Amino acid sequence: MSFFHFINCFALSFAPYFIVYKYSGINEYSSIWKCATASGGYLLTQLAKLLLLATFFPALDGEGFSILPEFLKSCADIVDVIGLHLLMTNFLAGKGEVRFVVGGLGWGFAHSIAHRLVLLWVGARGTAFTWRWIQTSLDSSADLMVIVSLACLTWMITRSQNKSIVSPVLAMCVFSTFIYQTVQHTFSLNGWGLLAFRFVYSIATALLTVIVYSANRTAVSRKNE
Repeated sequence: MSFFHFINCFALSFAPYFIVYKYSGINEYSSIWKCATASGGYLLTQLAKLLLLATFFPALDGEGFSILPEFLKSCADIVDVIGLHLLMTNFLAGKGEVRFVVGGLGWGFAHSIAHRLVLLWVGARGTAFTWRWIQTSLDSSADLMVIVSLACLTWMITRSQNKSIVSPVLAMCVFSTFIYQTVQHTFSLNGWGLLAFRFVYSIATALLTVIVYSANRTAVSRKNE
């Protein structure tokens, strides 16, 4: 029974990536190796981020939650923007839409593997049932929306003429983890309450990204007329 629970959690975590890959149309561009490249870029970027945190923020790993130290640590997530930009500019070919969807999918899949696979293998196979692993698995879908939005906005930030609109939404993606932690500790949210907030935040970020992207496409079209 515990093994079937692990399979269910595994499917909840990783099936959304397969569904997006299958039905977004990027599979028509033979993008499986591009997704693998994006996953490799994620791993290298996280290594650089860990070195950055260990070098400049070694004293911030204390007990409890403090807003300023956690915010400073979250600033290291800007490295993700740099890594995604270098990845999509230099290692992923094709139209812009294909680049940021492939980059976001590969990046998000590697992120989910790194943060959930071992936890699910160890925890979800336990004899005592708990909703914690279902919640952990559902978090993957919320992260997918934020990461694809991050990739889209990173692609746009150097190409959009109105960076003042793109930048705030990009900041929402970059500091999403910090916002989750702040809300969790401020309002004592846990379990399903925290999961609901993550989904609301992720959906809001995705909708804002769609609006910004559509506005940018419209502006470019008018300029070319």
